[in-house]
Order: sequence, then C-alpha cells, then structure tokens
Amino acid sequence: MAPARGQKDSSPAAEVVYAGGRMIGFTLMAGMALAILAAVVLLPAWQRLDTIRARRDALAAKVETNDRLVAYRDRLIIASKTNPRLTEDLLIQQRNCRRPGEVVVPTDIPPDPPVITMLAAKVEGTGSAASEANAALLDRLANRVQRPRTRRGLLLLSGLLMIAAMILFIPPDGRSKRRR
Repeated sequence: MAPARGQKDSSPAAEVVYAGGRMIGFTLMAGMALAILAAVVLLPAWQRLDTIRARRDALAAKVETNDRLVAYRDRLIIASKTNPRLTEDLLIQQRNCRRPGEVVVPTDIPPDPPVITMLAAKVEGTGSAASEANAALLDRLANRVQRPRTRRGLLLLSGLLMIAAMILFIPPDGRSKRRR
C-alpha cells in the first residue's frame, strides 16, 4: 500500500530503491566529471605522444629504406665483380653508353624509377584510413582543450559536476543508515 500524501515510505524495499537511485545518480555525475577531467589532462599528453610516434615511424621508415638500398648496392657491387655482362648492362642503362654498332630507337615509355623511389613508395603505403581519421579527430580535440579559456571552463565544469554530485546525492540524514 502506498503511503499517504506527505508521509515518507519507510519500508526496507523503498529505502533500498532510494539508496540505489542515489548511488546511480552519483556515479553518473561523478563519472561525467572524471571523464571531462581525464580529457583535459590526457588529450594534450596523447597529442605529444602521437607526434613523437609519427616522427619515430618516419625515421624508422627512412632507416629501413636506406638499409635496403645499402643491401641492394652491396649485392650489386659483388655481382658486378663476378659478372662482366652485368657491368656492361649497368653502363648501358645508367651511363648511356652504347655497344659498337648499336642504334638507339626512341620510345615513349618512361624510364624505370630509381630503386630508392620504389622502396619509399612501398613504405609509405602502410597506414590505415580509419586510424588516421581517429587521430585527426583526437588531434583537433587536443588542440581545443589546450586553449586556456576552454581548459579553465572544462576544469570548472568538472569541479562543479563533482560538487553537485556530492551535494545532490548525499543521504538525507547526512550519513548512511547502515552505520546505525
């Protein structure tokens, strides 16, 4: 039976429901406050970390490309010492030399790209469009959060949410019924 108007329902079930509602409300408001605080604190640090990772990956790609080029040139040097035909072909390709009695026929075919360009093209194609879009979004958010007025406003909002959660969802008599 429901209590009369103006009277408090003091049944144990009603107290449990009321306490559960206070706990859920406090958890939601405090969670929002902590999420805002985490965004203000962590997004700028994430942005710096992401910038450093991008530099590291670019340097690693350059090192890998240069290592592959060195390995290619080492194989070429060893092969040119043992294979005179290879040396002759390289002179024809790279130094524009001709064998005696040869005639050059012009063509519209572009020359092969240098090895370093091919290796760099292979390394550059290693990114995901979705991860780049997420990184761009987080980068924009980090830039917005770093503005002093925005940062102050978000920190104030976070603090006010936490204070409101503590004030609004405190037990009515100021302490928990379980301690009695």
